[in-house]
Amino acid sequence: MKTPLRALSVIALILIFAGCGTVDTFKGALAGNPSDIANAAETVKQGGEVAGKVVQANKDFSPEEEYYIGRTVAATILTMYKPWDGPKANEYLNTLGLSLALAAVPPNPYNGYHFLIMDTDDINAFGAPSGFVLVSRGLLRCATSEDEVASILAHEIGHVSLKHGMSAISSARRTDALLAIAKFIASNSGVGALSDLTASFGGVIGDIVKTMVSSGYSRDQEKQADLEAIRILHDVGYDPKALVRVLTVMKTKLKPDGKDFAKTHPAPDTRIAYLNDAIKAQAATPAATPAQVKSRQTRYLAALQKI
Repeated sequence: MKTPLRALSVIALILIFAGCGTVDTFKGALAGNPSDIANAAETVKQGGEVAGKVVQANKDFSPEEEYYIGRTVAATILTMYKPWDGPKANEYLNTLGLSLALAAVPPNPYNGYHFLIMDTDDINAFGAPSGFVLVSRGLLRCATSEDEVASILAHEIGHVSLKHGMSAISSARRTDALLAIAKFIASNSGVGALSDLTASFGGVIGDIVKTMVSSGYSRDQEKQADLEAIRILHDVGYDPKALVRVLTVMKTKLKPDGKDFAKTHPAPDTRIAYLNDAIKAQAATPAATPAQVKSRQTRYLAALQKI
């Protein structure tokens, strides 16, 4: 059986950081020196433990782990933005969001999707891991119909289903693991590094919150979420052009130096351009019947007219 590439990488790091002392120890062990044999065996044992932790740190997250990470991320964001106390509006958002999520791939994360309105005028939304979707009152005011609210939720569902938040966490965990290896080697003691690795969830929540709130996802990830949104809208029977209409309104409201979508998302004009091209390439979405249009608008106004 071949040695896993990650394990080889760890062994290489151990040899690089260990320096001459460890090399001399192995030379002594090969020559039969009893104390060097014992020291070499302990070094290999400790290095193997670190290697195992690194492999563990880079494994795929279980649905349960993703759920607890997402819940913590959402709770952290809600220390920055208060939840809005509007039971009917939040119930409406959850009903609409869960209907859209049926077309997501996969359709249902561990413990399902949860949607909540944030009490802020900022134009913002967050799709945290495992289906925790937070949408601001300011962003919902950019919508004038149920189709347009659906387009906002579909974009965030896209981020969740494509695991954009989880990709940020995985990167942070890899970095933490490698730093712990360096710390272990430099201190010639595995205790601190192994402790850092076993506390793998500790420091990464802040990293993903920083990505979502401050730096934003990459332009490619935002495009992926946009394209997934129009697919979801099409499959559920909402107008994909609704997302273009929301972006057109957002363009007039975003502040260049704001802390909202203007800071973390590509310019609306850029998004509108590629969305229009993608929508043209889609099969036409059957137009809603007059009865459907009336029903949707009645629901929308009853829930969000006073948002």
